[in-house]
Amino acid sequence: MGEKVKVIESWLAACAGCEISVLDLHEALLPVLEKIEFAYIPVLMDVKHPPKATVGIVSGGVRNSDNLHELLEIRKNCDILIALGSCACFGGNPGLANLYDLNSVMEEVYVTTKSTKNEIGKLPYMDGLPTILPDLRPVGDYVKVDVMIPGCGPNPAMIGAAVMSLLGGAPYELSKKSVCDECPREKSERNIKKVLRPFEGTVDPKKCLFEQGYLCSGSATRGGCGARCPSAGAACRGCFGPCENSPEQGAAMISAVASCYGLDEDPTVDLDKMVENIYDPIGNFYKYTLPVSFLTKRAVEKVK
Repeated sequence: MGEKVKVIESWLAACAGCEISVLDLHEALLPVLEKIEFAYIPVLMDVKHPPKATVGIVSGGVRNSDNLHELLEIRKNCDILIALGSCACFGGNPGLANLYDLNSVMEEVYVTTKSTKNEIGKLPYMDGLPTILPDLRPVGDYVKVDVMIPGCGPNPAMIGAAVMSLLGGAPYELSKKSVCDECPREKSERNIKKVLRPFEGTVDPKKCLFEQGYLCSGSATRGGCGARCPSAGAACRGCFGPCENSPEQGAAMISAVASCYGLDEDPTVDLDKMVENIYDPIGNFYKYTLPVSFLTKRAVEKVK
């Protein structure tokens, strides 16, 4: 057996779900481990600094100065960098905090939230703590990313395929299909009368969820997951990010909803009524990709 390829891995502003996805390779992880050696992975071993390696893997976005320092060290010490998971690729759920200024976020987390015990009403402070950055950003905003493996959490099979492809010297490419292309549900009429919450109504096990009124993001989301959520009766959340050559995921979903409300056929459709019918548009259309979207902040009108 030849010398193993050195791999370094680290998590930034992350929940460790991506690391669990790696473990979910189960037995398929064994042939991978025969060819690679983890030289640095804080979730498993106590090594203080990332050494030189062929492959670097980073999960999570960049939220503070420590995250940024770690990312720059990983990028400097590896030949190939993989962004693992939706947070690393697009900013993910934590990126929704970008809607608010940093002071508002800190006040909400440490002072005003009902479950927070803070009698003095001040933000915690200690010399030497990492500096919180104004916005959460995906790793590609700071360094060159060679391979993206999206998902929340990412599909274990995709992780294994990507690593094995790279070890074999072959490029790894994401699917150019959408989740809709992979979905086995029957699609017929594109006509929404009412938007339903996930707990409302009775889901037809065969019919397209979007056509039933559920905000399924499959048409605006890159495929590769095998449409697991829609196949199980749950609407696609959009964790694989925008489709190939799509300007942005949220705009594509807004366009799809407007079209299915009949705007294409009838320009007099009441769009105000349509908007009122859509619950949590930011959470539905930008759940994972707000930091990389055209929409970056809320517009707040100051009251004199």
